[in-house]
Amino acid sequence: MYAGVVKNLSFASSVVVVAATIVSSRAEAAPPWVARGLTLPRGVWAFDVGLGVGHRPDVTGAGLNTEVAIGVTHALELGFRSGFRLNGDAQATQADQYGRLFDTETYGTDGDNVANPEFRVRGSIARGDVAEVGLEGRAYLPIENGTRAGLLLGVPVTLHLGGTVRLDTGVFVPILFYDPTRTIISIPIAVWIQSTDRFWLGPFAAVRFHNDPGTFTQVLVGFGLGYQLARQVDFKAQFIFPDINGSPEQGSGGKAFGAGAGLQLRID
Repeated sequence: MYAGVVKNLSFASSVVVVAATIVSSRAEAAPPWVARGLTLPRGVWAFDVGLGVGHRPDVTGAGLNTEVAIGVTHALELGFRSGFRLNGDAQATQADQYGRLFDTETYGTDGDNVANPEFRVRGSIARGDVAEVGLEGRAYLPIENGTRAGLLLGVPVTLHLGGTVRLDTGVFVPILFYDPTRTIISIPIAVWIQSTDRFWLGPFAAVRFHNDPGTFTQVLVGFGLGYQLARQVDFKAQFIFPDINGSPEQGSGGKAFGAGAGLQLRID
């Protein structure tokens, strides 16, 4: 099955690259990754597909993440995403989350074939030469068995440092309406280094404080890289330990990890 998945993703990748070459030749190339803002430019659509592979002790599965977003204005972006688990192992590892490239804020999903859909609105409220601050809201639709609706409120922050370094951080608070309500405070940080005009890479991490005494603090660590294949196409890849400080006996810690790779196509 995995060979078929890779074959299909390779075909999809080829289609995306070809599509990017036939869009208007007058469209300007996207700026380097470290110079891009929190939101898409007005009128620009972004289509993302990512293949994720998740591993826990004795279980390895593959899943797909799909996203679409549009820049409504130069300071407002709307988005939607969901994931697909290709078999039972993918459901057990929630493999699609590893295909959510450079976005570690995934909540409210469980282990069905299709992940709970997520709707997103993000606005940029202040931008200077160095810092940009936004507001973000997400809503989770509970189509997976046993899940509940949820919201996320966030304040994303991006710092552009010296033209070659970008720091992404902020505070995100997901609220899941179980009984009792589950609340998390997440503080992610990513440091991206633009090594060439088209290639960037860097480490990222997140610390999450749960109101559930059983998992009070969770630490995620990972590494990502990207390459601008064409004027409107980016390739991204990442490797993640989602709960590096968790208990190995419960399938967390260094025994749980995953990787993802995928493409983004932008059309204006």
